[in-house]
Amino acid sequence: MTRKLIEKILKLYKNFIFKQKLREMDKWWDFMGGNCFGLFPPSFYHTHTEEEIERITAETTDRLYAMIKEYTTHLT
Repeated sequence: MTRKLIEKILKLYKNFIFKQKLREMDKWWDFMGGNCFGLFPPSFYHTHTEEEIERITAETTDRLYAMIKEYTTHLT
């Protein structure tokens, strides 16, 4: 019983430390200029699989290209 409790507390502590490191990375990413280094903050790349990253990146770039196309058509 005590061992399971200690393991759960240790797991929660490790999860807390991991999330704290992700926040710190994102803070530095934002401080250094953010989007000039990548489309998403570093925590995104540490918390998603490669397939998810590719899919979300494709969806985001498609949406951005659509916005640019809509904007340029309104200018003409």
